[in-house]
Amino acid sequence: MLEFIKDRVDDFDVKFFVNELANASKSLGILEAKIDSYQFNSILIPMLQKKEAVSSMYIEGTQTTIPDVLKNEISPQTSGDKIQTEVRNHTRTLIFGAEHLRSGKFTHSFMKQLHVYMMTGIIAPGLEKTLGKYKVKDNQIKSSTGAVVYTPPSASETKKYMDELISFMNDTEDGLNPLIKAAMIHSQFESIHPFSDGNGRVGRVLISLYLYKARVINFPFFYISEAISMDKAVYYRMLTDSRTNTLDEWIKYFLHKVCVQTAKHIGYIDALNALYNKTKNTVKECINSPKFDEIIECLFTHPALNAYILEDQLAVSHGQAVRYLHVLEEKRVLLGDDRKRGKQYFFTELIDLAQRT
Repeated sequence: MLEFIKDRVDDFDVKFFVNELANASKSLGILEAKIDSYQFNSILIPMLQKKEAVSSMYIEGTQTTIPDVLKNEISPQTSGDKIQTEVRNHTRTLIFGAEHLRSGKFTHSFMKQLHVYMMTGIIAPGLEKTLGKYKVKDNQIKSSTGAVVYTPPSASETKKYMDELISFMNDTEDGLNPLIKAAMIHSQFESIHPFSDGNGRVGRVLISLYLYKARVINFPFFYISEAISMDKAVYYRMLTDSRTNTLDEWIKYFLHKVCVQTAKHIGYIDALNALYNKTKNTVKECINSPKFDEIIECLFTHPALNAYILEDQLAVSHGQAVRYLHVLEEKRVLLGDDRKRGKQYFFTELIDLAQRT
């Protein structure tokens, strides 16, 4: 039987992961300072959201890549509809969550609305009527071979467990470090498994939203799925072990992943900043236009594009958009495909950067 989270607040020894806690706190502080001084969040955040969505899908068994997502944005394929929907859902869920939590608290209706935003259009076939509702049938967590590894609380018990978890999330006077609480909240939510489908996706988004509400981060941009996806079998094993063992190993693992993800974010921001300055200098040499700044922003927000996208973003004629693209291709800022009509262009340096950092 799953313990209530309030009964586990002493089920760990901070000395066991004190170094990881210090490193995670320090790393997040460095990342916050870097984000605060970064002028181009309109460029940074959308790609981070795509990276998180792709990593979260990978954990759930959907194989896709950043290039696939970007290509499908300019040339939609039926096979990519669900992937695009999932990427959009991640963004909508985080925006909704952040807006609510600026002044609101965690509530049952909030949790259920997160589920609606995250799972609309991608929920498992036959479960459409369960959107935004706690499970009405008991569920199980199975391994990749189909073996049952854990049985969550029954449907009839779900509300009382969620009552208690939500109360824990809203408690600002318990003296617990927010990073430790985030680890406990994620483990408990996944153990309750309150929805019929989508528990992993919603549970990982809750990490960002809780840290945002607890003011550990100033923007709900810190996404941990990328770090988890590097060894998702270990992630699942740690979650399973956290239900029957002390929380020491789980919290230590969680804090380590925070450090890993923070380092990746910092590396990405530094590399993105260098690429931005390099690209700006290159484009300045070949395009003299009052639309210069808008062109640069479009390249970084739409690294896969065509003339119609550029035309729309810059509010210029189609012919002018084509001319800009030809110049950028000549200067090797963009790489064009071989099409004569509907030619597509790719900002390969940015796409490669998003893939490797």
